[in-house]
Amino acid sequence: MKSAPFVVHQPTNLKEAVELSRQYGEDAKIIAGGQTLVPMLAMRIATPAILIDVNEVKELNEIVEKHDSIEVGAAVSQARLEDHLVENESHPLLNSMIPWIAHRPIRNRGTVGGSIAHADPSAELVLALSILEGSVVLANHRQQRKVAAQDFFIGALQTDRQMDEILVKVIFPKLDKNVQYGFTEYGYRHGDFAVVSVAVVKDKNEWTFAYGGIDDTPQVFKEKLASTQDALAFVAHLANSANVREDPTASSGLRRHLMQSQSELLIKQLGAINDE
Repeated sequence: MKSAPFVVHQPTNLKEAVELSRQYGEDAKIIAGGQTLVPMLAMRIATPAILIDVNEVKELNEIVEKHDSIEVGAAVSQARLEDHLVENESHPLLNSMIPWIAHRPIRNRGTVGGSIAHADPSAELVLALSILEGSVVLANHRQQRKVAAQDFFIGALQTDRQMDEILVKVIFPKLDKNVQYGFTEYGYRHGDFAVVSVAVVKDKNEWTFAYGGIDDTPQVFKEKLASTQDALAFVAHLANSANVREDPTASSGLRRHLMQSQSELLIKQLGAINDE
């Protein structure tokens, strides 16, 4: 099947991009990497009259290192961010998560902003932004606004972005050098979306556990735990008590099992580091 006819606009600056978004409203879609939108166009699931190609917008293509965060333009490819993190060694947790996103050819085209705006509850970058308590910056023709991750992701494939707004950048807070972390996920095939993914951050006796794929948005839990055994008991309780979805891809029982087993793996790894 071929896509329905559409007109492409290619703005070169943010002001022009947001004006196009205001002008065309619901008739327009933003496109950068196109890893989600292009298949939807081909299957006519999406039939916009206008595409706004933001690849040439300078403000959306910057990676800015700050002392407490990394600000990533929405049109920056996942592969470019991956290479930046390897070169600069500025965010080990984020660096450990990006290689799990699909495959390198996909990351060459897929954008950071595209993944965040799509808001798949199994997406690695969505989970990263959630556990780090990051934020996004949105812009329309009137203003820019900053929205915390917990307020931005409101449901499966649903965000707080308004129809006339463009996602400008994604802000990933950095972790203190003494903070420990871990990430793992389970999928049926390498490169598939995770059935369940788990990220853990340990700051002294404060543990943060974040789970992707178990609900319509990433679920984040914080608890002060005195020992590795306490952490193991806490995740066992979570696996039994948390709201966990069931769908054609996996039963809630399988997801609960993966929550506990993957969390235990990361806890034991962090415990082994502490014992060294």
